[in-house]
Amino acid sequence: MIHIIFLGFMILIFFLTFLIVLRMILLVYWKIHFFNAKNDYKYSPKVLVVVPCRGKDHEMEVNFNSLLNQDYSNFKIVAVVDSVEDEALEVIKKLGIDYLLTDHYSNAASGKVRAITTAIRKMPGFEIIVLADSDTIVPEHWLRELIFPLHKKEIGAVSTYPRFIPKGGFWSKVKEIWGYMGINMMEFRPSRFVWGGSVAFRAELMDEPSLNYFSTAVSDDAAITKICRDKKVGIAYSPAASPKIVVKDDKTTFLKWAERQMAVSIIFDKRALIGGIFIYVGIIFYLVLITFLTVMINPFFVIGYTPYILNLVNSGLRDPRNSAWLIPISLLLPFIYLYNIFKGAKSTHIDWRGTSYRIK
Repeated sequence: MIHIIFLGFMILIFFLTFLIVLRMILLVYWKIHFFNAKNDYKYSPKVLVVVPCRGKDHEMEVNFNSLLNQDYSNFKIVAVVDSVEDEALEVIKKLGIDYLLTDHYSNAASGKVRAITTAIRKMPGFEIIVLADSDTIVPEHWLRELIFPLHKKEIGAVSTYPRFIPKGGFWSKVKEIWGYMGINMMEFRPSRFVWGGSVAFRAELMDEPSLNYFSTAVSDDAAITKICRDKKVGIAYSPAASPKIVVKDDKTTFLKWAERQMAVSIIFDKRALIGGIFIYVGIIFYLVLITFLTVMINPFFVIGYTPYILNLVNSGLRDPRNSAWLIPISLLLPFIYLYNIFKGAKSTHIDWRGTSYRIK
């Protein structure tokens, strides 16, 4: 019996290790292919960059200046606020950025969706719509890299995912490493999605039926992803356009943020609930089993940590400066993920910048 258990365990370890190594090989191949691609940057459509704002973000002037200082000229930035009393207007006016007041109202839609809908309806005549969050810092080639894949007609939207820069304590570092999951999903087409903080799409994607649907959504990310899938157009990933977000989360702000992410994902696609439970319960069970077998049966079972170690190496390569935090945080993350999956599944409302939105 022991021999059968041992054989089964070794097969499982080999299979998991094979999958992780295969993923790492495919990722290296994809990165080499992406960064060696010869891009013709003659593609220069007229672009509208929409920045929904509510309140004054950390280093907001720096963030807006990064949007203004692009190595691409054929674009216009418009900020959208709810009222003339919004604190963000101090920075917006100082930098001479045009702004709109939200005039689209929907009991179902989030403030961000209302702001985006207002800009799209009020400012026609642009070939490409780009959405940017007001708390992001973007590189000077951000806009050029973000819109370039749209020269292919089969691409409906181009997105990226931010790198969280921790400036706070432990929980801001947890958020940074949590963000690696989003990057991992972006790197493979089947799991790719739209992140609304940095996304470009053709104006024609938002035809009247699509805009009507979008205008009642809670999540701009999920709505644009669904529109692309319904229209059977691809979502491209542009890692070179990845913005940075400075985070100073404590335990409370991080868990609220993570719960909101999970709640929106589950509402958009129920498979996120089932798949998430299956994956993270499996990871926790696997780690507990390896530890038990190593301590109680035979130290040789420590080989079972091989897939976990390879995954740590893959994550550590993203930012070697935080490699010391990877082991404790990576051990903690499956429990945090599982906790937030259950919290998100039970959520009937989400909070965003001082406003509560009903999602069920």
